[in-house]
Amino acid sequence: MTQEETQRYWQTMRKAMERAGDTTSAIYQRALEITQGRPDPIDTSSEPR
Repeated sequence: MTQEETQRYWQTMRKAMERAGDTTSAIYQRALEITQGRPDPIDTSSEPR
């Protein structure tokens, strides 16, 4: 995914979770951090596969 696609994905997730009232879950916190331009708190891109 490009950075733009990633941003769009997490923005969609964040909005959907806010509409559902789910703002305390870890996945929402992740979406919030990413959409606010902060580093992904669960970035696994540097972990070995």
